[in-house]
Amino acid sequence: MTATQELRTTPRGPGLRARARGSRLVIIAVALLVGLVVLLVASDRDADIVPLSTWNTRASGTHAVTEILRDHGVAVRQVDRLAQARIEDPAATTLVVAEPSRLSSAQLASLDAYPGDVVVLGRVRAVLPSLGMDVRQTTRLAGGAVDAGCADPDARAAGEVAFSGAALETSDPDVALCFVDAGAAAMARAEVHGRTVTVLTASEPLTNAQLDRYGHAALAVRVLGAHPDVVWYVADGLDSSLLTASGVGGDDAPTDVETVPDFLPPGTGSAFYALALAVLVAAFWKARRFGALIAEPLPVVVRASEATRGRARLYRRARSTGRSAASLRAAAALRMGRRIGVARGESREALVAAVAHASGRPARDVDRLLYGPAPADEAALLSLISELDALESEVHRP
Repeated sequence: MTATQELRTTPRGPGLRARARGSRLVIIAVALLVGLVVLLVASDRDADIVPLSTWNTRASGTHAVTEILRDHGVAVRQVDRLAQARIEDPAATTLVVAEPSRLSSAQLASLDAYPGDVVVLGRVRAVLPSLGMDVRQTTRLAGGAVDAGCADPDARAAGEVAFSGAALETSDPDVALCFVDAGAAAMARAEVHGRTVTVLTASEPLTNAQLDRYGHAALAVRVLGAHPDVVWYVADGLDSSLLTASGVGGDDAPTDVETVPDFLPPGTGSAFYALALAVLVAAFWKARRFGALIAEPLPVVVRASEATRGRARLYRRARSTGRSAASLRAAAALRMGRRIGVARGESREALVAAVAHASGRPARDVDRLLYGPAPADEAALLSLISELDALESEVHRP
């Protein structure tokens, strides 16, 4: 390369900010796609978060109990609707009802007619009269580990169990109260109409977080695994179906009970979340953003006189005599001030004194015309216009 040759440089391209501004739609689309993928992945992970559900692998679930029971040869089947139970052999099936306080009176009646063993977990104050047990819910348990304190073999095999929550008491000698602390028990068991009814007021010992403590696992296996089959139902306030089992409701009861249909297809919740995310992104994209003003040419040229007439027609249609008078007074004061050399930022007193001196009128009359009250009607507005014209002509008179 010789000294006379010119050095040529490649022109710089647009910066990162300019390229990002030009591809804004692409960035929004990519962000929306990434958010949708994250949402779907998060919704697939630990999808069941219902407490005491056998499908829930979190601390509040009972998935660990299910696995232990299956290791001992017990088949566990959870149902979403009470009518989906369809128990063919109640003598070989334990019905587990979690959160029984959510059951309706009709559901409690069908539960009372079930001839097989029943285990209820959780708040039971409203359920106790329907179970045929003379048991009352009283004070709360302290929450520490307590011994079985009864002759029930399942409770004695568990040894110490830590309960917290509501407590039970009874005066019926046929009801066995176990895990008694200061006269209040956490477990009640009795033979009612040829079946065993077990009430556990606190369900925490059966959850994934507490199952490996004390004798919780032994209690779960002994109480829930007494039969080869377990039907698990977590009560839902939106479910109004009744229990379906052999022997429930008598011979005239229908063998098929239609469950409450679920009108929403699977994945509806994730779709709603994705739609809400898309709406938020679109709102952020289309929202008003404040920045530097940009001058844009009007599609047509509008003359000043036409704009003035149009505004006057709007004022007249709205009967806004006060706003019309204020505009006329401001324009007249501006013209007279320029004529006599009064700056625009001068005070009211200075302008009135200068106009009064130039027109020869009293200052009170000038102040009334320029700063007086708004006219009450169109006739008063026309009178004010005439007086302003007269005052302006007097000031402009040589």
